[in-house]
Amino acid sequence: MIKLEQWFDSLETGKPFDTCRICVQSLRETADSWIVNKHYHREECILEYAICEGCRKDFSGRFSEASKAEIRSFLESEIDWEARLLEWMALDQPAEKLDHCVACRTSRTGIDGFTLSAQFNGDGTLINGALPLLLCSGCVGNITSRLSDESQKVWQDFISDYFEGL
Repeated sequence: MIKLEQWFDSLETGKPFDTCRICVQSLRETADSWIVNKHYHREECILEYAICEGCRKDFSGRFSEASKAEIRSFLESEIDWEARLLEWMALDQPAEKLDHCVACRTSRTGIDGFTLSAQFNGDGTLINGALPLLLCSGCVGNITSRLSDESQKVWQDFISDYFEGL
């Protein structure tokens, strides 16, 4: 079984991410945490990136207040965090955390797509808590359908600015 941290290595390099996708600074030199997101269609990773905390705050700050409220609402109403955290603490293998969607509990093996998210400390160690997690494409779609047009444009601009050919 793959170790939990390995799920968040770059498929391009086979190693942990080392630079922020936005500011291109060394993640370990920022002395701050960073997020790694990987988007899959079936079992193929179609998009992967790391973003330092400063760039994440700036990026998420561009979302409308209504969209931020909708995201919070989804995370609070669709996920039983207490149950998930208790379940995750009882796992034999931490990587099993990524076997099911954190919201709807659909198995990773039975879905067309999913997103993985994790947070790392400034020294590169994985932070275990609400992250890492897996969200199935259905739940990701549920979240994105709640976003304002303005916030959806922020996401589309991010993709077009930082991922050539997508």
